[in-house]
Amino acid sequence: MQPDQSTKLVASVAADQLGIKAVTLRKYSTMIEKQLNNEDLFRTTGTSHRLYTATDLGAFKAAIALTEQGTTLAEALQKSFDQPEQQPNFVVESTIPTKPVSSVEPQPAIKPVQPSGPSNEELYKQQQIMIRRLDSLNHRLNQVLVKLDQQAAPKPQHPWWQFWRY
Repeated sequence: MQPDQSTKLVASVAADQLGIKAVTLRKYSTMIEKQLNNEDLFRTTGTSHRLYTATDLGAFKAAIALTEQGTTLAEALQKSFDQPEQQPNFVVESTIPTKPVSSVEPQPAIKPVQPSGPSNEELYKQQQIMIRRLDSLNHRLNQVLVKLDQQAAPKPQHPWWQFWRY
């Protein structure tokens, strides 16, 4: 069910539409309100509840998509809420001869998002180091356990009347 442009949804319903938890949506909303310095962005007058429009949901969906591509949450929210609403591009023809108007605007080249974290090779090396450390710790732990088992092993029983020999 897609809400129309005038419908305002409460956080739980809006979160269901986005496929996230309501508490997560509230966290995102708080971040946006702080970034845009507008505490009443999602609040209507007279209530303290946040209400979301279809435009808001679209911006949140765009932010979620950006985070899945590797953008940080703060950057993704900033980008998706700072974009002006998409207005249809109309070409107005005038009777005064001017430069030819092209209806096709060049699209900027989309650069792939580069992950800011370590590469797969670095992660693999770190994983190998951790595996070696864990193996070493496991070996030492097993040695200690064997010694403890030897110390706790019952001593052989001798007849009580020969207590002076042992």
